[in-house]
Amino acid sequence: MRTMKVLVIEDDPEFCEILVRSLSTWGHFPTAAFNWFSVMRVLASDRFDLIVTDIETPTGNALNAFDFLNNDDRIRAIPKIVISGQSGQDVERACLVIGAKYIRKSPTCVADLKLEIEAMNLVT
Repeated sequence: MRTMKVLVIEDDPEFCEILVRSLSTWGHFPTAAFNWFSVMRVLASDRFDLIVTDIETPTGNALNAFDFLNNDDRIRAIPKIVISGQSGQDVERACLVIGAKYIRKSPTCVADLKLEIEAMNLVT
């Protein structure tokens, strides 16, 4: 599997830790962000190969945030996986607009996340 820098945006500390540990176990380098203030800071100072994000956090909504952040070509080019308990065609369409190709409902199975990463051809 190709080693990646992964930004994990999740406000639930326990679920975030599960994601970070799993990504680390697979050989990746995850960076956790618990709110959109820290997301803005790390995106400005670092480069990532993948973003794994929840939709709703106390400081903002990923769909709205990435609608704005995707004005930056570098951020728009980063593959995104959205993890959420929300579902429905409206959510799926909104995720496609921000470049998120896959939706997994929280809490997601770690094995499913790994399969989604592989399906996105982010592995070698």
